[in-house]
Amino acid sequence: MIQDKLKRLLFFILVASTCLWAEPANTPGNCSSDSDEYYWCDLAVFFGSWVGTTTGSANKYLDVRLGAPFILDFELQLSRVAVGFYYGFGLIHSMPYLYDGVALTEDDRDNEETDESMGITLGYAVFTTPYLELQPFVGFGGNYFNNGLDDMVFSTFVTGGNIDIRLGANHVKSTDVAFELGFMLRLKYIAEFGSYSDKYYTEAIVDGWHRSVEVKQKGYFINHIFAISLGIAIW
Repeated sequence: MIQDKLKRLLFFILVASTCLWAEPANTPGNCSSDSDEYYWCDLAVFFGSWVGTTTGSANKYLDVRLGAPFILDFELQLSRVAVGFYYGFGLIHSMPYLYDGVALTEDDRDNEETDESMGITLGYAVFTTPYLELQPFVGFGGNYFNNGLDDMVFSTFVTGGNIDIRLGANHVKSTDVAFELGFMLRLKYIAEFGSYSDKYYTEAIVDGWHRSVEVKQKGYFINHIFAISLGIAIW
């Protein structure tokens, strides 16, 4: 399931990149309106890995472990403003209360899948040089928690920051177009704020009778993602 979604996402990015890569010949690689300042103007795709965990009151109900983390980052920047999209997976949120004779058995733990997260961000460069940029961002997104039965979807508020380092570029020029094609290193922190809720039914003795009782679990969570990625950029 995750592999199919990732393939569709990569196809979309490749199509979008093809449409946006070319720019008029002799266009400079920056968007400075002031000769004393250097603003970046680029299109970039990043691939990387990360470490992280989940904090918050939802941890009373969740067991969190790190699987095989991966992150894909896509960004279009014009001057100081950058619009980004990221997709990643790696955290596994297990619901131990479901394995206590409620809905699942210990054998069902093999069906737990790595949870996915994604977000759309709006960033603003607070510091730029020709080779380094610091960019905080805010945005919104979603988390997919798999409890072994079905996926639960939670909306999130996203904040964080990027540290981008340009590693060098080659000038590509033909008759009609010219651009710089280079590599970038990105250090990224993402905090995803969301509310967790789940409900299930269990058997309990109420007034001397066996009845089906609804049980609710809820709380807030914050996913912390510390990523390092290598990017291909055109500017």
